Amino acid sequence: MSRHPVQLNIERAARIPRIHVVIRLVLLLALGTLGCSSIYWFLYLALPAMVAAMVSQKGGPRYLADNAPKVVRVLRWFAGAYGYLWLLTNDLPTSEGSHVDLQIEIEGTPTVASSLLRLLTSLPALLLVWVLSLAAALAWLVAAAFVLATERMPAALADFLTLTLRVQFRMIAYHLSLVERYPSLKESLAAGPEGQQHLARG
Repeated sequence: MSRHPVQLNIERAARIPRIHVVIRLVLLLALGTLGCSSIYWFLYLALPAMVAAMVSQKGGPRYLADNAPKVVRVLRWFAGAYGYLWLLTNDLPTSEGSHVDLQIEIEGTPTVASSLLRLLTSLPALLLVWVLSLAAALAWLVAAAFVLATERMPAALADFLTLTLRVQFRMIAYHLSLVERYPSLKESLAAGPEGQQHLARG
């Protein structure tokens, strides 16, 4: 099977200071007060419609050439933010980049109809992301307890959180018509050492 067009690599922090758990908890509570679940559903419904509108105005090739690179830059920032919130890195993303490297090889020939159809075809992938995210929330709590006790996260927990992020961003790239390849848990599991880099620094 050919390489997936969406690759996620993370240089994980070898040591996570305990104070970072508190900082992340405050940030997550702040996000929770915004009603993030409602925002996610709004984005799920709105984004394919926005893509369809751009494709109808410019055509699929120009959407991929003009708009898709800007979308990818935004997704890279969010990937870095998630890596921080999920205890995988110690640094928030900046304009210079982050320790979370999201690469998306833009492909396909989106049309208005195919963009809108993603509202339906993305649903199984969304269900997979939802199930993984529930498990990731429990994994985060266990990881936070390990960090508070040892300032380290077990590799198995970090691997699972990385896997969840990989599937999530593959689903998002598909949903935005940036790629044609459907997100697959089996394919993400087969990624092997992808995303399992570790920083030697504390």
